[in-house]
Amino acid sequence: MHADLHRKLIYLDRDYIADFYEVTTGVSPSTTVTKNQSKKAGATIPVFSAEVSAQETRSYKVSTLEMLALTWDKLNAEPDIDSTKFAPGMTSRYGWFEGELSVYQAKSSTQRGGEVHVTAESEHFHIRQSPTSALSLITTPEYFLSGLGTLVKLQKTVLKEMSIPIRAYVRVMAAHDHFKQWIAIPLVLLERESNG
Repeated sequence: MHADLHRKLIYLDRDYIADFYEVTTGVSPSTTVTKNQSKKAGATIPVFSAEVSAQETRSYKVSTLEMLALTWDKLNAEPDIDSTKFAPGMTSRYGWFEGELSVYQAKSSTQRGGEVHVTAESEHFHIRQSPTSALSLITTPEYFLSGLGTLVKLQKTVLKEMSIPIRAYVRVMAAHDHFKQWIAIPLVLLERESNG
């Protein structure tokens, strides 16, 4: 296993890596499908009350970290993405994106009749590559290693500043937030050596 890979890891989307491992190696997991059914209180109309959901549970003989290590060469060879090529209506773009990981907090407001109305508010992680290139991240707290996901909550209390140099494998969607940053789902975030 790549020992330094584990030390640099900040975030790992376990579901994506399991899928990537399966596609890359051809090794299928043992899969169990369970169905859960719930009923709401009160009268129900049979056509609309079939609240059955199926959940797939997969188990592999290797851990997620080992899956990442075994597929690392292929994942690492994926190209960088160029944010100047993003456009409305594009298909999702997958690739590596380097920048500074920080907590982004912004508010947009208008003033009407002497009162200030907040029209948009955002507090989330983002990757800033340059003054004109940044990604807003949709993250899953459990995918952060060592509790790093709590840094968003600390923004309003004890966190004064955060800027972690990272290399991220992301899926960029054809969507903007109100602050004109592209929306991305991080799949792997790695800490990298600072250029400064």
